Amino acid sequence: MDTNEQIKQYLSIYEQLRKKYRWRVSNTSLMMLAGQLVAAEKPFELKRLISLNEKIKKESSQFSYIQSADLRLMLTGLLVSNFDEPKKSFDDMMLVYEKLIEAGFSRSPHAYIAAYALYVSLDTGSEEEMDEHVKRAKSMYSGMKKQHFFLTSHEDYPLSVLLAEEEGEEEELLDDMAYYYDQLHIVLAKGNNRQFLSQILTYGRQDNRQLLVQNTVTWLDDLKTNKIKLRGNHLPIVGVLALAGTPSALLNEVKETYEQLVAIKSFKWHKDLCFMTAVRFVLQKKVEENNVLDVGLASTIESILQAQQAAVLAAISAGAAASASSSNN
Repeated sequence: MDTNEQIKQYLSIYEQLRKKYRWRVSNTSLMMLAGQLVAAEKPFELKRLISLNEKIKKESSQFSYIQSADLRLMLTGLLVSNFDEPKKSFDDMMLVYEKLIEAGFSRSPHAYIAAYALYVSLDTGSEEEMDEHVKRAKSMYSGMKKQHFFLTSHEDYPLSVLLAEEEGEEEELLDDMAYYYDQLHIVLAKGNNRQFLSQILTYGRQDNRQLLVQNTVTWLDDLKTNKIKLRGNHLPIVGVLALAGTPSALLNEVKETYEQLVAIKSFKWHKDLCFMTAVRFVLQKKVEENNVLDVGLASTIESILQAQQAAVLAAISAGAAASASSSNN
């Protein structure tokens, strides 16, 4: 699928979602969900999405985080995109969620995203397999917490799950993460975004750590030169680009796609999201062309993209929940 076709489908799906959910779901969520659905390369069936969304709403506790319209719709989209029987997959995913809570993860929007990420990684779906994966995820999160106690929180649940699924010893992964976090001081201040970026680079498992850091720095500099400003939760997308290739190989195409997206009236006030979407579309095209990315790396990057956009939505959901709680007191 070429870029123009991707953008055409993106706008079409976005408009269908907006017509149905614009009074209940943020524009940010609708844009990210539309991008996810295009990336799935399946015929979009709005009725199927609505049916699963209503099931989740009906069967979930009234006071659970998943009652957030944004988070619920995002999870619905992920399940519909990736599973032939999404209703059954949701039930199974909730078993994983409860096991994460039993293991010590706190109930939060991010825990739902972590449950989805862990569920996707299962081979058999047996209870024994679930328990083993949950155990690894909790151990990885505890190791991250030990390294950066004040920075590590609910927001790190999804990436801790993904990292726990990586080959290699836990200590080796944590060492890589610490290395990237320390080296990135030259371009980023201490904080959650730098930690998230270090987690993404670790998940990519490149042999040459120094070269990957340099590639990340180059991407940040070149984006700034091209007047593309990324902020907050969107900034770690640079880690995805650094894993995928150099600016000389990808920047022009990413920039061109980005400019096409921001030129659309509905999207022009959401430049950060347009950039994330442009990155996804360009990398998806490279995979189809068998260019730049190998299949393993492409799968890794798609997992990261899902985790990142879900983390953005989880943050929105957490903020909405906090506001609701405050207004009720």
